[in-house]
Order: sequence, then structure tokens, then C-alpha cells
Amino acid sequence: MRCDSALIRLDELRAGELPADEAKEVREHLAGCHWCEDDRMEYEALAAKLPALVRECPVSCVETVRDLCAHGYDLVETEALSVRVAFSSRGITRISPVSVSEESFRNEYRERMGRELEQRELSDRLRGEVLKALHGERLRNPDVDIDELPEFEQKVLRKLLEIPPGEVRTYAWVARETGSPAAVRAVGNACARNPVPFVVPCHRVIPSSGGVGNYGFGEAMKRELLAGEGVDIATIESMSKRGFRYVASRTTGIYCFPTCRDAKRIREENRVLVRDERDAAAKGLRACAHCRPLAKSA
Repeated sequence: MRCDSALIRLDELRAGELPADEAKEVREHLAGCHWCEDDRMEYEALAAKLPALVRECPVSCVETVRDLCAHGYDLVETEALSVRVAFSSRGITRISPVSVSEESFRNEYRERMGRELEQRELSDRLRGEVLKALHGERLRNPDVDIDELPEFEQKVLRKLLEIPPGEVRTYAWVARETGSPAAVRAVGNACARNPVPFVVPCHRVIPSSGGVGNYGFGEAMKRELLAGEGVDIATIESMSKRGFRYVASRTTGIYCFPTCRDAKRIREENRVLVRDERDAAAKGLRACAHCRPLAKSA
């Protein structure tokens, strides 16, 4: 037997997979060829070390590959509301009411996010954040994964996190605060497309013209959420119908949004209604540093 024929059979010889006659030929060749015998010993040494190289796939790798293929979703329920929550390894990606069918939820997610959804258990951390949001608590830095949204929409949604529970701001306010005062309509569109409502509180944004505006879960739900946080919707709407947007204090000379925490401390006898920024300037009023009403009409 030639050397090359013997060498290609070494592994089969070691594993006992060669027919008896071939195995005999290889052994006879090795007995008379020290070069091939040296190669056989190297094979044996390598085979002995191989089991020690076996490792389980790292969890981080498993989760990364899994996340590239599919995101998870789970149900979160309170006494008043139930929602489906989709999530990636980086955070919450989508919140939807259970009134939307599971099939529609998964199809819409596939079209929008380019990922399949599979039912998995939501982590305690993310579940806790959703429950806090559903109960009207403020989340200053929630674990949301909105990196796939356009930059402007990300900026708008992160600005909404600054609005405290029980207070509202206008779309014009959000536009100015994000550095695009003329983009009021675009802000409205970003709020309407907010994929993570409640956690990112788009329900705390209302039109400057009055009313509570549209909401992905319906106007009735928006009113219910605001009322649950202590927002006096009736007073806001009454002021709007009479042409007033802000309230001011006679004693401090500061004007605010009517839901501002500072506005709520103004005594009735010191309360002044303000139509707009021009009216505030004419009355010699200063803008509140907390709620930051617009510096000019939008």
C-alpha cells in the first residue's frame, strides 16, 4: 500500500470503520513506514484533545441569532386594560390593544418591522415598565427599542417622555422643543404612529386649538387616560372655546399651561386667563420655566 492510500484511511482505522482486509494492509504499511506512523500518532493525539474543545453555544449568541430572526410578544393585563407587547433583546418595540386580532397584530408587525413574532414570556423588567405606564406612572428612561424609526420620530417620542403625568402639552410645543417649530403636522403624525403608547405618553399631547385630539386607541380612551391622571379636561375645553390657552398668576406674573404643576397652585383670586403669547407679552407676563409655553405663536 502506498503512503497516500494509507494516510487517507488513518481516521477510519482509528475509529474502527475500515473493513478487516483494508485495516490489515494499513497496519502493515505503518509497521514499515515511520513517517506514516508519526502521522498516525499525531491523529491520535489530536483526536484525544477534540472532546475538550466542545462548548455549548453562548447564550448571547443564541439570543442575537434568535433576535435577528424573530421578536417576542406577550400579553400584559390590568383590571382596566389588556395589551399585547412585542419586544426585542433591546426593549419594547410595539404595544397594541387586544381588540386588534392576534393575526393582524403579527401581520402588521411583519410589514412594519420586517420580523416575525413568536410568543415568549416578557421579562419582569419590561412587564413592570408596561404595568407602571398603564397605571399612569412616569417612565423617564424606559427600555424601548425605537432605533428603526426615522430620526425625527425618535426625537419626538423621546421628548414626550418629559411630559409628567397629569400634565398636557400641545403639538406646537413638541415641535418647538424638538427644534422644528414649523413641523407641527409632522409631530402629530409621529404621535399617531407611536409604536409604544402608554410607555411613551403620546396621550399627553393635545391640539392648540382645543379638544384632546386623535389617539390610536380612540378619543374615548385618551380622555379616560388623561382623566385618570388628574387632567381637568372640561376646564381646558372650556378655556379653549373662550379663546384662552394659558393661565397666569397675578402675584408672580408667570403664565403656564393650565395643567402645569405651578398653575395648579394658583389661588382662584390670583388666576388670570391668557389668550396666547402676544396676550401674555401685553400683560407683562413671563413664561413658566417648568412647562415652557411657546415663546411665540406657532
